[in-house]
Amino acid sequence: MRISASEQVQLWLRGLPPEAKRRARRQLKALADGRSRGLDVKPLRRELEGFYRLRVGDFRIVYHLEAGDCLRLDYADIREVVYDVFRTLRALREIR
Repeated sequence: MRISASEQVQLWLRGLPPEAKRRARRQLKALADGRSRGLDVKPLRRELEGFYRLRVGDFRIVYHLEAGDCLRLDYADIREVVYDVFRTLRALREIR
């Protein structure tokens, strides 16, 4: 499965400390390779239905599956803010 990432996720990954970056990339690769067993993945609910989150330590990566066998990384941040910020960004996109 291919992985595509939003600009926000790309910048977020680049800014991580080396060990956190390695762990995130290792888990994303496992997810893309279909080896999600042992990963902390959960479907999101309510207005974020259709999206999933991958837990990587204190961080959360929100993603969805696109047609054509693609894993789209939509947003990533610390747990305390990721859902509220992503929900707000989605709402703003729908207004446009």
